[in-house]
Amino acid sequence: MPSEAASPMTFYSSWFPGEEYLAVNLPGYDRERRQIVCSIIVVVILFIFVLPFFLATSTKTTTSSTGSCPSPKNNGEPTNNNDVQTSSKRCNSKRRKGKKDKLEKQPQSTLHHPGNPANEEETVVEFSAATSNVLTLLCILIILATLFFSNNNLFPARTVLIAPVFTREECRKLIGMAHAAARRNAEEVRRETDSLLLKHPEFMDLELAEWDDKDVSSVDADPHKVKLRKLDSMLREPAGWTKDRHNHYPTTDLNLVTDPFTPEDRAWLANKLNARLAPVVERSFGIFRGSIRANDIFVVRYDATKGQPYLRKHTDSSHLSFNVLLNDEFEGGGTRFHSRQDKSYVDIRPDVGEALISHSQILHEGLATTNGTRYILVGFDSIDEKDPLTGEATNLSIFSSWLNFSWMQVRFKEGFQDSRKSRSRIMNNVGDELKGNWKYSRYAMVSEHVAL
Repeated sequence: MPSEAASPMTFYSSWFPGEEYLAVNLPGYDRERRQIVCSIIVVVILFIFVLPFFLATSTKTTTSSTGSCPSPKNNGEPTNNNDVQTSSKRCNSKRRKGKKDKLEKQPQSTLHHPGNPANEEETVVEFSAATSNVLTLLCILIILATLFFSNNNLFPARTVLIAPVFTREECRKLIGMAHAAARRNAEEVRRETDSLLLKHPEFMDLELAEWDDKDVSSVDADPHKVKLRKLDSMLREPAGWTKDRHNHYPTTDLNLVTDPFTPEDRAWLANKLNARLAPVVERSFGIFRGSIRANDIFVVRYDATKGQPYLRKHTDSSHLSFNVLLNDEFEGGGTRFHSRQDKSYVDIRPDVGEALISHSQILHEGLATTNGTRYILVGFDSIDEKDPLTGEATNLSIFSSWLNFSWMQVRFKEGFQDSRKSRSRIMNNVGDELKGNWKYSRYAMVSEHVAL
């Protein structure tokens, strides 16, 4: 595909965009997954069929070909004639019946050989239940180890990729789009603030910055007061930028969907990401691009003197996350990725236009900007088996979902979070139509989702 960039940098030199920039050998996911399947088949055959055959033991047992009746024993005691006659009749009847059954079952060639032995030997194959359980357990453990220690699992979970996405001109355009959206935001917030103060003049002489957080966060707080406090935070420098959209780890940012970016801006950015970032994610992590969805994408600014200069250690609420550096007119900054095992870390400072792409559960933080303003584009991507808008299958491989532990843990985490939200909302809406409807899933709430 031809490059859309004005700079001499080439993004589409071959079938894989960015291939000439590779500094690491990416896994061949198709070959890797075929090897996993073959290994699992071999393990199952070995532990379910081959080893039981060699570990089984055979024993010979002797069985009587005719029934026998014990002779009556009196042990010196008087014998009842009626009991003897009854026992004799039972034995005779049993002999006749056993002889008749044997004649019917035996081949014709053996019926007229009186020299056949009276007892027959049978070989019985025995395999203990304990041995069977041990082999089954070992089979399962080896299959899980094969999946876990494969590149299909370890590479996405531990790798941070750097890939070129935008040119400098495109980065400057994106920053300009963000400032224009912030101005529109600020104008709308001022109009909304003036309207609210006209309706509630008692708030005009109050200093909103001095309000205690408890005054606006408690359940009994005045809703108008809460709204006015939120509007006031939007008008603080930098005006028009949200400061509290992410609850636990707030950033000074603008959301590409909910904030007033123009439809042309959104379409332009979507085309760039679909053409450049999606193929990199597909090739690097083995995920079919049609199953990748950006459930949150926003422009963040870190200011050295005003606003927010850094972001503390955290993980992201998604499967994959990326951030693209949009400028270099600042000092400091960068992203620090932490290892949970040995407590080591690595600081990465990409060039303008380059994206850092990683598993969202890798612990990381935004280093402090010491001078100037640092702008980045951040995206949280989900991996969907079904399109949340249409319900159609996305052709996502099972190796990119349930057979990949790095992605599977995110699914369990999301399921746990969704169940807590569902329970909380249902308990708070007892008696209305929401009761009993466990529909508060991130995959059902798609009004603010956009495709990557």
